[in-house]
Amino acid sequence: MVDLSAIPSMLPSVQMLAVALVFYLGGALAPAYYAQERFRGFGRSLVDRLPYKAPPGMNEEEALQLAVESAAEQSTDEGDDG
Repeated sequence: MVDLSAIPSMLPSVQMLAVALVFYLGGALAPAYYAQERFRGFGRSLVDRLPYKAPPGMNEEEALQLAVESAAEQSTDEGDDG
């Protein structure tokens, strides 16, 4: 026979289930774009801490300026609907 008296000790408490439900509902009600922006911001904050090394043959300032211009062009290209 299986000892059924051990099952209640393995289950989470009611308070823990309530907290999990609240967090689940909060995540489910948040718009997807909001969550994506939070993840992107988190990624940017991590990448900002990495040291930057310019490509060979380029000055660091020139390389950074080129990267900014390239990112600006990509963001405008993605925004075009036509």
